[in-house]
Amino acid sequence: MKVNVRVVPPDRELKLKTGDNLRTALIEAGIPLDSPCGGQGTCLKCKVQLSGISQKYTEPEKEKLSREELDGGWHLACQVTVEESGEVRLPEIEISRAKASFGLLGEEISLQPNVRSLHFELSKPSLKDQRADWNRLAEYLERSVDRPVCTDLSLLRELSGCLREWNFHGEAAVVGNEVVELDPPASARDMLGVAIDIGTTTLAAALADLDTGKVVALDAELNPQITFGADVISRIMYAQEGPEKREKLQKELVKGLNHLIMRLCRSAKRERGRIFEATVVGNTTMLHTLLGLDARHIALAPYVGGLNQPVDLTASELGLQVHPRGKVHVMPSIASFVGADTVAVILATRLHESRVPRLAIDIGTNGEVMLATKKGVLTASTAAGPAFEGGRIKYGMRAVKGAISSFQATPAVNYSVIGGVAPRGICGSGLIDLVAELYRTGVLDRKGRILRPEEISGKWAEEMTSRVRVREEAREFVIFKDESREVTLTQQDVRELQLAKGAIRAGVELLMKEADVSADDVQEVLLAGVFGNYINREKAVTLGLIPPFPLEKIHFIGNGAMDGALRALLNREERRQAEEIASSVQHIELSGRPDFEETFLRSLSFGN
Repeated sequence: MKVNVRVVPPDRELKLKTGDNLRTALIEAGIPLDSPCGGQGTCLKCKVQLSGISQKYTEPEKEKLSREELDGGWHLACQVTVEESGEVRLPEIEISRAKASFGLLGEEISLQPNVRSLHFELSKPSLKDQRADWNRLAEYLERSVDRPVCTDLSLLRELSGCLREWNFHGEAAVVGNEVVELDPPASARDMLGVAIDIGTTTLAAALADLDTGKVVALDAELNPQITFGADVISRIMYAQEGPEKREKLQKELVKGLNHLIMRLCRSAKRERGRIFEATVVGNTTMLHTLLGLDARHIALAPYVGGLNQPVDLTASELGLQVHPRGKVHVMPSIASFVGADTVAVILATRLHESRVPRLAIDIGTNGEVMLATKKGVLTASTAAGPAFEGGRIKYGMRAVKGAISSFQATPAVNYSVIGGVAPRGICGSGLIDLVAELYRTGVLDRKGRILRPEEISGKWAEEMTSRVRVREEAREFVIFKDESREVTLTQQDVRELQLAKGAIRAGVELLMKEADVSADDVQEVLLAGVFGNYINREKAVTLGLIPPFPLEKIHFIGNGAMDGALRALLNREERRQAEEIASSVQHIELSGRPDFEETFLRSLSFGN
């Protein structure tokens, strides 16, 4: 039986089947719902206020929602079974775009794009020269391209009319060796390309003028696949439910990319139809979902995916809304958990050319560690999880308006909030600051335990103990509280951060051990990634996220993966180097090492 359900916002009437899971039904209806745990009931992000629908509370809801929330009709959508008609009221949705940083390392890149505009002036047909129109154009262009050129049927259908209208003069847009567009002579139309970084949490893109090499627009937004789970394993599990689920993941991703490209073009006042090529990087699972490939074996030993090599295909095959004959170059990956984004970071930072030990860490949901030595580059992947992005944290949120982004405990508690409003939650950079400060001031012990007020001592004890709340065995630190809301850090939040930082630290230590490199040997530490660019390096060392490197050796490079994707867009030689990197890098599978568990458990502790 179907019942009527009104959803506010966006004020839509849906017909849902009784017995349906509410979260699943809303997602299938195209209603955006934040649920990074993939419906496991652990992230608490899919809260909805119900009138009707269901009168029952599950045990997880009774355990995890406050008494005020239960009395107010709040539920976890993933726990609700539709029983009757009613209304679903969604919480206020933050529409601000995800915060993103692009390193754009500033190094001059030699401009040799795969996309070129070639002027042509053809001799006209005659009784003595009866070459077909395409043969005539191809022979002319091959003098510049130095190899046979080709085109597709749709352009051939336009060719004869265009040549005669323009008196056999014009401009040919060529991608590689394929003619994809013809323009009138001296039209000077844009030749554009887009570099794309598909992150598990964030999509980032840069629009570039391929005639000048200038980046004309940058933007980022949340990966819409976040609805199906915060990490790659959650999405692989979702896709395993059937081919239609895999198709759903692919379509949602492409829809997000098209929205991002549209915003880029509006910002730069350029036409989407003049984008002739895209270079794409991302972790291996994200690239599998983009291509609609079966990724299930990535999650199963021996962890082998369907494809690691670079792929060139037409944008229309993916549904990417650029020039209809535009091309997409997907860069190569290294292993199932070390993707093209890692290749791009190595390319951008020139780790593959380094002759001294240099360390790069791409901090995010999937943390990749790269170590350059005189013998080559070693890489490893660490399952950091979503804590750095606010996932599985009680008041965790992404870096949007209302998020606490930095925290200082002394001489008095002080914090910064994005947008300058009252705090709604805490994002990853704020979480690292907060936990590091609580450890420094004695509220947390080395094992991550929130101490009882009577156990806290030291110079700042009086200021800090007033904020520690103990309810039976549960402990939390109150950051903010007013009449309507509060933001706290719970003991479970600390444990989630420990798991994330422990994974990163273990990856760093094991790569250094494999290469027989000490912290003193490392000449430079590069922190990459959208999130990594906002970490306070002193707090990262205090926390033990990274070994105690001298602060002057630690540098932020922003979105290094985007830098690498841009290099590949602007210079064909960079693509060749990317292929060499992917084939020559030594990947260390951490899970198979006998010393991994001991190193990981040791890395859970705070400090150095």
